[in-house]
Amino acid sequence: MSHLSRRSLFATAVLALTTAAATAFAADGTFDKTLSLSGAPMVTVSTGAGHIHVTPGPDNQLHVIGHVHANSGWLSSGDPDAVIRQIVANPPITQTGNIINIGHTGDHQIYNNVSIDYDITAPKSTALTAHTGSGGIEVSGLSGSVSANSGSGSLHLSLLNSTDVRTRTGSGGIHIEGATGALHASTGSGSIDIAGSVNSDWNLSTGSGGIHAHLPDNAHFNLNASTGSGSVHVDQPMMMQGSINHHHVSGTVNGGGPTLHASTGSGDITIHGNGTAAQR
Repeated sequence: MSHLSRRSLFATAVLALTTAAATAFAADGTFDKTLSLSGAPMVTVSTGAGHIHVTPGPDNQLHVIGHVHANSGWLSSGDPDAVIRQIVANPPITQTGNIINIGHTGDHQIYNNVSIDYDITAPKSTALTAHTGSGGIEVSGLSGSVSANSGSGSLHLSLLNSTDVRTRTGSGGIHIEGATGALHASTGSGSIDIAGSVNSDWNLSTGSGGIHAHLPDNAHFNLNASTGSGSVHVDQPMMMQGSINHHHVSGTVNGGGPTLHASTGSGDITIHGNGTAAQR
């Protein structure tokens, strides 16, 4: 056997042992819980690392599935299997009437370096607050207020006439459909794509990335849009105000109304006018 062949065989053996060891020390588990409700719930869900996925379901219950993962390499001490068993046996969920808290409760230390992905089925009327330190958030079919924040991850919201939407991510794109109320969307780095109707003020900002808003042709709003490096494009006819250039546009569309603020450090801002786009 050549020297090169022996080195390749040794490398393969080391990789196999490393993979086996990682598998041996990794632990996974799942909990499943259904809560009964008597009205529109207020739900708060948080995870240090993991994805949050919320979809609509029956009006009288909330269904939570948690996918838990731990690795002994992350844990300062203890057996990852024992940690998973403890979390699965006592899911981090508390209920006081229609107020639901999902996330770290009681002994916070046990959740250090443990990731939990949440799949939640909630009533359409749910008022939702969701936070993850690292991971994406996806929400669909809710009509209540929504606040979604991620330290690093993309945000995807498909809503039903929600009155108040607040989203923020440190790094990742934001995509929202069905926005009809007050809207705040901010990302440190990533694009913003919004479809809806400007019936209350919108504030859209990104440190680096494009901003695209899809609005009905007859939308009435004031526009204040600026980009440090890029240009502003508006499909609808508008009445310009003040000093205008391709980096900054301020004016009224269809007679004016609520204000759409849009700003990006680097990227284009485009306001699309096709009414069908708002229903994409």
